[in-house]
Amino acid sequence: MGVFCVSDFVDRNRKLFSGLNALFLSLVPLTQVSRSRSLLLMVKPTVFLVAIGLGTLLHLTLLVFNSTAVQTLSTISGGSKSIFSRKENAIALILVASQKTLPVMVAVIEPLGGAFGESGLLILPCVAAHLNQIIFDSFLVNFLRPKDNSNNVKVA
Repeated sequence: MGVFCVSDFVDRNRKLFSGLNALFLSLVPLTQVSRSRSLLLMVKPTVFLVAIGLGTLLHLTLLVFNSTAVQTLSTISGGSKSIFSRKENAIALILVASQKTLPVMVAVIEPLGGAFGESGLLILPCVAAHLNQIIFDSFLVNFLRPKDNSNNVKVA
C-alpha cells in the first residue's frame, strides 16, 4: 500500500480540478452581479451593446499594440534567432498580454466602492467583454494554428 501523495491525486484528476477552478472563478463576478439584480433589469440594451463594443475595441487595440511590441522585441533581441521570432511563442505572448481576466476586472471595480456606480452593474460589461475576448481569441487561434497535414501524408 503506497503513501497518499497529493500531487499524484491532482495529476490523476486534472480535468476535475480545472473544472472546479473555472466554477469558482465564475462565482466571483456572479456574486457582484446578483447584488445589483434590480439595477441590471433597468439597463437599456443599446447601452449594454455599446459597452460590449467598447470592450471588444479595447481587446483589438491591445492585440494590435502587443503584436507591434512583439515584432519590435524580436528585432531588438536577435531577429530570426530571437525567441520572439518563433510564431508559436509570438502568438502565445500576444494573446496572454492582450487578455484581461474577469477576476482582475472584479478586483479593480470592487475597491472603488461605488464611485463610478453600482459595482454589480459595472461588472456586467466586464463579463460581456471577457466572453467576447474568449470567443474572438478561440477563432483567432484556430485561424493562426498550423494546419495538420497528417491526412495527406503518403506512405511509400
